[in-house]
Amino acid sequence: MSSSPAPEASPPVRSSFGDRAFLSLSQSAGVFVLSLAAAMVAVLTYQAWPALSRFRELQILSSTDWNPNEGVYGSLLFVYGTVATSVIAMLVAVPLGVGAAAYLSEVAPPRVRRTCSFLLELLAAIPSVIFGFWALEFLARRGLAPTFGFFGLNNTSGEGILAAGLVLAVMILPYITALSFDVCQAVPRSQREGSLALGATRWQTIWNVVLPFARPGIIAACFLALGRAAGETMAVTMVIGNAEYLRFGIAATGDSIPSLIAGRLHETSAADVDKRAVLIALGLLLLVITLVMNVGARALLRWASKPRARPGRAVSVIEDPNYQLAPAPPEQTVRARKRAARTDKAMMVVLWFCQLLTVVPLFLILGYITYKGAGHVSTTFFTNLPNDKPPGLYHALIGSVTLVGLAAAFAIPVGMLAAIFLSEYKNYRLVKPVRFVSEMLGGVPSIVIGVFAYAILVYPFWFAVGQKGWGYSAWAGGFALAIMMLPVVIRSAEESMRLVPNSLREASYALGASRRQTVLKVVIPAALPAIITGVLLAVGRVAGETAPLILTARGSQFLPRLLSDETPSLPYYVYDFATKPGEAQKNLAWAAAFVLLCVVLLLNVGTRLLAGKRVVAAARAD
Repeated sequence: MSSSPAPEASPPVRSSFGDRAFLSLSQSAGVFVLSLAAAMVAVLTYQAWPALSRFRELQILSSTDWNPNEGVYGSLLFVYGTVATSVIAMLVAVPLGVGAAAYLSEVAPPRVRRTCSFLLELLAAIPSVIFGFWALEFLARRGLAPTFGFFGLNNTSGEGILAAGLVLAVMILPYITALSFDVCQAVPRSQREGSLALGATRWQTIWNVVLPFARPGIIAACFLALGRAAGETMAVTMVIGNAEYLRFGIAATGDSIPSLIAGRLHETSAADVDKRAVLIALGLLLLVITLVMNVGARALLRWASKPRARPGRAVSVIEDPNYQLAPAPPEQTVRARKRAARTDKAMMVVLWFCQLLTVVPLFLILGYITYKGAGHVSTTFFTNLPNDKPPGLYHALIGSVTLVGLAAAFAIPVGMLAAIFLSEYKNYRLVKPVRFVSEMLGGVPSIVIGVFAYAILVYPFWFAVGQKGWGYSAWAGGFALAIMMLPVVIRSAEESMRLVPNSLREASYALGASRRQTVLKVVIPAALPAIITGVLLAVGRVAGETAPLILTARGSQFLPRLLSDETPSLPYYVYDFATKPGEAQKNLAWAAAFVLLCVVLLLNVGTRLLAGKRVVAAARAD
């Protein structure tokens, strides 16, 4: 079956005023996406300019001395924390992820492959604040702290750079495994069959044929995972120790750029011009790093997908007229075959173990959160406030629904119109830039989106120094979440509409329908189930987001009266109460984590099951 897209259906030559208006509306949504990305870069650059213009004077990347009270902003320790945690994560996740991908692609039976893929999707759907809470209580305090004590290291809490790196490894494992699996599956079957026909074992085929062919795609997956690790905020913030001094060692604590921004930007006042500018400059640096990683990864994937010749070593040997192949002694051949068979068995066990280690964290997280949180969920949790007896998080539940509702009300119509422009008006010049920018928006760290919303809706950059800003609100939080939803809605809706057969469009045009009528009455209804699935996945993603809400909505102990008030949310209170010493607040955090985990996983499981049923129904219809 060819994977090339079907030719575009030919629309009617004449266009009515309604068609032109519909085109303008769809094109405006695409222009809005471009403008949003440009505004993000421009606002961050403008806000960071007081620091960028005095880069050397403030010693931002030339010192490790962070002392804002004395006008010293050496940020190398935060760069080190970001790099160190990302390197630890990659050292752990890359071999495990590639090994698991090779196992799923080349060894695993179909049922095991489907089950493990589904489990990895669930692991990827867990909110970062849940990862952080689990890592703080289980990985750090119950795992690393006793280990450090056994070896006599001075770290009684287990928090630090190692803990942050390990939890990042767990978070990026699904991305590396899924993308590496896809590129391994793309290796032509003829190459595998040729290798096996020449007597190679499964491991020799994987090592000498599959992985070399898939290497560019695997490197691209590593780049994407590295960008994800560098921009992670909540999980790192909760376990890295937040130490503002440079220290080396396996048990060392530290801080990272996203963690610093999340913990310090909201504390700055209008008088802290330099400190705020430095923090936003670090956010801009983080944005540039992640965008470079994403662009590089996509360029590698595009290069790897092009058909090209792959000459092997045997070509040069065969082409040498003076080369004569001497038969090996029978004893040497037998020993080589036995050695290859032993190596094959050992490596099959190693690959199976890699796959096991990629799914074990899912069960550890689900089990531990359920064990600690399920017992604290009662009816009062859904009806009471934190200061009531017994306490509850009713206001946070309402706040989360409000924030996600505002985000959906903004992102769904804009995303749908932009997707219509990308899918149905393919010949327009703006299509490629809009698609590229929307994909890049999907890779922007959530804390950077929070900084952008903070700079335009919380303390607008155009306000005079000393002038009170608009403050934290549901509007600001919903806007930040909407930016995160937008790329997911655009991508899923565009793919859904592109899967609609062009024969339906042609039939509609043949009956005299205009392009607008065809899109609204034929294409969208046909793609609607898949579009709804994508929207629900986008809702599930932002429902567990925390980092942008720290800078936009914050929280309070009461139910907000207006959308312009500080608005609590369930993820924020998991983060806030997880670090509080009070037992009652810690129990509320466990209960909130359990409820949040259930909601997000139910959304993801439900949408994937519905999508699977539609695929089966379509296959039966065909």
